[in-house]
Amino acid sequence: MIITIFSEDDSTKRSILAANLATFCALQHRKVMLVDATSLKYSRHWGERRDAADARIKLAVRGMEGLTPELENPASYYRSHFQDIIVDTDGSDSWNADSALVATDVLLIPVGLHSGDAKRREHLVQRIEALRLFNPALRVLVVELRSISAFGDAAASGNEQARAFSRNVLTAALAETVVHEWLEDNRLLQQGQSVFDSEPRNQRAIAEIENLYQEIARARDLRLEAAVYGLAILNAIQRRTVSFEASDAGDFSRRS
Repeated sequence: MIITIFSEDDSTKRSILAANLATFCALQHRKVMLVDATSLKYSRHWGERRDAADARIKLAVRGMEGLTPELENPASYYRSHFQDIIVDTDGSDSWNADSALVATDVLLIPVGLHSGDAKRREHLVQRIEALRLFNPALRVLVVELRSISAFGDAAASGNEQARAFSRNVLTAALAETVVHEWLEDNRLLQQGQSVFDSEPRNQRAIAEIENLYQEIARARDLRLEAAVYGLAILNAIQRRTVSFEASDAGDFSRRS
């Protein structure tokens, strides 16, 4: 299955989530590849540091270069060889991001208290809906990120923001699992480690990643009614039509 983790900001949170999910898959003896389709290459650098440290848990990490046709073709080598392909992508490279969204089975969107402004979130909704023309069966899972204070307590929940976002995306579901932003997560990323590598282990963080993967797998297997497919395509066509009309109106105004 292809899992694409997508957000339009340049924070490390998305890459931390991708790295931990990939490590969990490898621990389950699944062939997994982590693909970095971002501008800042957090996941790629994480993989390089992991190789340099000769990490105990082995997994493949590579860039998006040359992978677009492989991901979009269900019979390709990569699709048949790897049981899980996890794509870490942002909004900086439209070509790579769109290719990942077209090919993905489950789109995972992390949302926290500071996950961009309303305009950026609306742009993301429009982007997802437009790409449904090419992937109408796309499953979308929104996961809440909740900050942890220096004293180990959860900060105020971003649940309402995550819930509101999930309501704005057709067929999207809000994950029951809440992923906490543990203070040591960024340190582990810089060292090429995951929560499964660190000692002592953070059992709560491990349980969150395990539970989230199970929710992703259930979302992938969820059957969508034919009416939902039709509505998804209709919404995509309407958004595209409005976009074209606005573009044409702008061109006419400039010519006038």
